[in-house]
Amino acid sequence: MIKVGLLLPIIVSLVLQSCASLKNTGSTEEVFWVSGIKTECSAGAGKMNCLNIYKGNNITKATWESFYAPIEGFTFEEGTLQKIKVKVERLNAKDVPADASSLKYTFIEKIESQVDIRTHLVGEWNVTSLYDREFYETANAPSLTIDLNKNRISGNDSCNNYTGQITNVTSQSLKIKAVATTRRLCFIMDVANSYNKALGEINTYLIKGNNLIFFNEEGKKIVSFTKSVKNKPDASLNGDWVAVRIEGAPINRMIKAPRLNISLEEMRLSGNNGCNDYTTQIKEISESKIKIGHIAATQKMCRDMQVGSDYLKMLQSSVSFKVKDDSLKLYNKEGVETILFLKVNK
Repeated sequence: MIKVGLLLPIIVSLVLQSCASLKNTGSTEEVFWVSGIKTECSAGAGKMNCLNIYKGNNITKATWESFYAPIEGFTFEEGTLQKIKVKVERLNAKDVPADASSLKYTFIEKIESQVDIRTHLVGEWNVTSLYDREFYETANAPSLTIDLNKNRISGNDSCNNYTGQITNVTSQSLKIKAVATTRRLCFIMDVANSYNKALGEINTYLIKGNNLIFFNEEGKKIVSFTKSVKNKPDASLNGDWVAVRIEGAPINRMIKAPRLNISLEEMRLSGNNGCNDYTTQIKEISESKIKIGHIAATQKMCRDMQVGSDYLKMLQSSVSFKVKDDSLKLYNKEGVETILFLKVNK
């Protein structure tokens, strides 16, 4: 007969082994917030954009941390804070590739979501007031650019260019450190000196429409900005256009002329080059500049392919434009006309 005293250690040992096995191969559930902003993070030898998560309860004072593992079934929404529940599974070590996470995350449900107002900080800003000084013109006012993907600020203090690191940003506060500037000496340095002093005192902020106000630790307003609004393209660009001249040479009226449709709402160019349909995205556009993405076209064979080929080549090389009455001219980076269009009036 086995004595109870001898059997007890064996039972305890088996229970502990069972618990350890469950801990190594079982699953749990976690709840955390996912930021509406992805940030640049290191991934081995390169860079990637990581999710940011917060496991606390006070989202207004969240301290975000990079999250390197994928979450199966989860859809990131830029500009939206999402509180989610996930299943966490510990993978067998032999099945995990090098440098990969030993935990597998699977999306279960979205518990709550709200606007991530921090995304309203992103962009270019011009100073409108600095301590007790008002700026009525933006030409000589300090400027600020906020990039939350890289957690970086940059701009000009009215004399020197500067860059700085954002250490933490919540829906109410923003912390900046390590501001570095160029060393140019200007005739008047009082604005630059005051502005750099203000950058070092920034603690909390408030966004009102296109206005951004920063306060110090005592809650005193120290510097305010207005959003820099780039000149928008003329709405008359929208619609259908027919090409009448390519590289200065008129298009033969006996052939099918290339056509262009512009949709500023969808930021898209599309049409037909006289043979094949094509489409591309407008990456950037202002009142006179345009940046066109890679043009994708169908591969139909036609009798005369040269005009269509020249047209797409010139369209891809275009970087600026001018609209006058019912005509649209595109230009390359040397300022040479690439294509002349006339508006199609339906």
